Order: sequence, then structure tokens, then C-alpha cells
Amino acid sequence: MVTLVYSIVIFIACTVGAIVGIGGGVIIKPVLDFMGYHSVEVVGFISTCAVFAMSISSSVKHITAKTKFDKKIVLLVSIGSIFGGIIGNEIFDFAFDKFNTNIIKGIQAVIIAAFIIFVIIYVNSKNVKSLKITNPMLILLTGLILGLLSAFLGIGGGPINTAFLVLLFSFTVKESAVYSVAIIFFSQLSQLVTIFINNRFEPYKAYLPIVLFAMAVSVIGGIIGSKLNKKLNNKTITVIFSVVLSIVAIINIYNAITGFTA
Repeated sequence: MVTLVYSIVIFIACTVGAIVGIGGGVIIKPVLDFMGYHSVEVVGFISTCAVFAMSISSSVKHITAKTKFDKKIVLLVSIGSIFGGIIGNEIFDFAFDKFNTNIIKGIQAVIIAAFIIFVIIYVNSKNVKSLKITNPMLILLTGLILGLLSAFLGIGGGPINTAFLVLLFSFTVKESAVYSVAIIFFSQLSQLVTIFINNRFEPYKAYLPIVLFAMAVSVIGGIIGSKLNKKLNNKTITVIFSVVLSIVAIINIYNAITGFTA
């Protein structure tokens, strides 16, 4: 029953995530935390695997559809996100050793909610100023920071990626989806590799059936979402983006309250 519920949530999350470039994890993580079936670290692992699988299918779809993108920016943010993913995973492990899972859940929820509120306001602000950075080191640093947040929060980092890509590179929300997927892919890949290298996979073996189902439905959702991304205009995508994130922000605020008061 839990596997079925998780699969439905993850499918919807990854479909919507691929449409607007938020990766799905920002929906998966707080919703599964809200359900309370598993601990914060198990939910984080399931979310990471699902988002990673979704990012693969979305990337393949964009490549086969010959979506236009700046190869230099993709390369540099991807390299940065690899190192950011490793650092973010180490920070999470350190926090997990120092605090109980409810406190970590609360910290993650507060950070996610704060970023989401900022993202919603920024993306919907008119005449907002944005940059167009071209310095390779700054682009690399952008990838590193976004990859770190992605890994630590266990959400893929989608909406945070989108906002900062719009802010720093003057992309539209629709354009930023392609670059966001690349960051998600490499940050989650580095996080998973780090888990395996450090022999931390053992606690998650019992949840392998759930993880496999999660990855399967996330791939399907990623494919469907990527197709819809090509068909919908930027205005529609921005509206979907804002509505979904508003709901997720409310869930995160609730998770933060329950995490700190548990």
C-alpha cells in the first residue's frame, strides 16, 4: 500500500517537475515527510533516487528533441554541481550525526519554505532585474552552490535552480528547465556515488522495492513532463510553477512546525 501511494505521489511530482524544471524532489520530499511513513534519511534517499531517474529521462528527451541550450553553461554548472552534491551529502551526514531526525526535518523544511517563497515572489515580479554572467568561475560556483543545496535538502533543487538561473543568466522559466535538469542529474549522481563509496547503502536495502518503483514511475513522469514542457508556453509554465510551489511551501511550513515541536 505504501509503495502504491509513494508511486502515485512521485509520478505526479516528476511529471509536474519536468514541465517546469523543478525536478520533482521539492514535491516528493515534503509530501513523503508529511505522510510520516519513513524517517527523514530514508525519504531523502527515495527522493534522490526518484529525482535522479527523472533527470535522466528528461535529459534524454531534451537531447532527442534537440532542445537548444548553451553548452558552456551546461558544462560548467554540471561540473560545479558534482562537487556541490558531494559537499551537500557530507553536510547532511554531519547534521544527521549531531541532531535527531525531527530537527533535521525541521531545518530542511524551513530552508525549503524560505527559498520557495523567495522563488515565487521573484519569478512573478514584473520588471525585476536579472544578470547575464559569463565568467566561467562564477558559472562553476553557481553550479557548486546549487548542487550543494540540492544534495543537502534531498529535493533535487529544482525551484532554487530555476530562480537562480533566471536571476543570474536572464533565462525564462521555460529555458531554465533544461539547465536545471542538468544540475539535478549531476548533483544527485554525485550524492548516490558518495553513498556507495562510503558503504552507506546498507540501511536502505530494505526499501529497494519502493526505490525501484519510485525510479520507474519518475522516468515515465519525466518523459511526459518534458513533452508538455515543449508544448506549453512560458506564461502557462510560470502559473503552474507558482501554484505548485505555493502548495509545497504550506506543506513545508507544517513540516517545520511538527519537526521542531516533536
